[in-house]
Amino acid sequence: MGTHCCSTKEQEQSRGLSNQGRNIVNTNNTNYMNNAVSLPSKSSSFNKALSKSIANKLPTRTQIDFHSFKDLMKNKTSNLSQIEKSYVIFIWICENIAYDADSYFSGDDVDCSPEGVYNSGISVCSGYSRLFKDFSDYLGLEVECVSCYAKGVGYQPGQILNKTDHEYNVIKLDNKWYPIDSTWGAGHIDDNRRFVKSYNEFYFLANPELLIKTHFPEDEKWQLTKKRYTLEEFLKWPLVKNYFYKYGFVSYSPDEGLIHLSNSNQQKFTIYSNDMSTKTLICDVYLLQGNVYQQILDVDKINFYNDRAEIDCIFNKKGKYKIKIFGNSERGEDDNNEILEYIVVVERDAKNQLSFPTFYSGKEDIVIIEPLYNNLRSGQNVKFKIKSNLDEIIIKDIEWHRLKKNPQGFFELNTVIQSGSGASVAIGKPKPGNPLSMDYLADYTIV
Repeated sequence: MGTHCCSTKEQEQSRGLSNQGRNIVNTNNTNYMNNAVSLPSKSSSFNKALSKSIANKLPTRTQIDFHSFKDLMKNKTSNLSQIEKSYVIFIWICENIAYDADSYFSGDDVDCSPEGVYNSGISVCSGYSRLFKDFSDYLGLEVECVSCYAKGVGYQPGQILNKTDHEYNVIKLDNKWYPIDSTWGAGHIDDNRRFVKSYNEFYFLANPELLIKTHFPEDEKWQLTKKRYTLEEFLKWPLVKNYFYKYGFVSYSPDEGLIHLSNSNQQKFTIYSNDMSTKTLICDVYLLQGNVYQQILDVDKINFYNDRAEIDCIFNKKGKYKIKIFGNSERGEDDNNEILEYIVVVERDAKNQLSFPTFYSGKEDIVIIEPLYNNLRSGQNVKFKIKSNLDEIIIKDIEWHRLKKNPQGFFELNTVIQSGSGASVAIGKPKPGNPLSMDYLADYTIV
């Protein structure tokens, strides 16, 4: 009976590479479908503010006994709609019940009876689920408990799950069932195996098409998705952390969590959002050495678009890598939390050591589409293709090339590299009032 483990990224001030290679530009290349869950047809009867106010004014469990609390809650919600009543229950449980991490990791028995959970104030997923159902039954709501396979505490991409390990609820509103998970809505387990309260409203009437990525019901009927999936498909997907949906990310690519690279040493990861303009993303790559994943610092490059972010990773050495992607819904926030995890198995060393161009922080943001890799050769024919919100950019080899956008919105240049080995080719923007100088945005090394 697990709950989701969501690591908080440690701040690495000495690293100085968290934004290296990070290019941000707004484009309209794609229009990602809105995956927000549709509320019941009578959503006009959902006064969210009123429901939250009632939930917050209910007594805590230490102020009143279990049966008296249920009577009081029934009285206070008597004029609310079904969806409002369920929202009151969800908020109160998330705020008043803590996850019993100690018992979960020790394997000790936990009292999951509704009254036992209420009295102790701690439980595991079954206790959350059964308390939610007990309250719902008392308020006249139609709710069931659902047993599922969950990608929670300690799960690794590609791992096989032999038995169900989580329990949540489904509720029937206007003749349609919706998932509710008050366990994952209440918080998560940190790297020190401690419960961290972190309210996540995604898990109230969660979108089944998104929830299926982490919750696979034992009974197929509770998938509630347009397509029916198999357990084998579920286990192939990457590990999605609960901050992924909390921060407004909606999908990702590739769709397989365990990736084998036999003929390539590069992999692109794409994260989608209906609005990427405010999002922060950081990608860390770890190489398995012995039994421990050691962090590799300089192998990520992130391009931001309106609806997605593209992360390019290079793997120069064969081995097993863990990809951890961290994010936040606010751009520039230091407190980034893990949202997605992959495992990449690289089957051969790179023939030539690969790296990305150097990007300079604090400069105007650009997206370099090609050439992708840093090392250029003297005499090499090169095509530059760049996307930027700037009106003009400069590519400086021996000669300066001043570029304007073409009708497709790109800066493009076909040229032969003239500089010798050890020099560089720079990309920059003109300095105002000084046509013979530029601010550097990125550069390539000539080998």
